[in-house]
Formats: sequence, C-alpha cells, structure tokens
Amino acid sequence: MAARYRIAVFGQPRSPWRSSIDEAMADAIDLKLASWDESEREWFLAVPVDLVTGKAEAIRRAA
Repeated sequence: MAARYRIAVFGQPRSPWRSSIDEAMADAIDLKLASWDESEREWFLAVPVDLVTGKAEAIRRAA
C-alpha cells in the first residue's frame, strides 16, 4: 500500500490526498499555509497546520 499525504488545519482537511510529500507541501504553499525560512532556505508549516499521512487502501475504503 502506498502512502498518501494531505494538508489539514486543526484536523480539518484542506487539500486532496497526494502521492508525495512534495505535492502536499505545494498545496500548503498555494493555500498560503506554509512560510519560507530564508536562513534555513526551506518551507515550514505553521502550528495549526499538519501534514497528514494515510495509506491508499484505507483511504479508498473510507470514501
């Protein structure tokens, strides 16, 4: 089973399931839920934002 990823805020989904962390982070950036750290040269998520991981098979069953 492949892992899937999505962005949630306070536990509520804000993006669709994606096949990679990079795609989920791109969603967070597009939704303006991620911030750029110039000194570390990387994106980070604010405190109420979470990168949720799920298994593809479990996601299909729940739908």
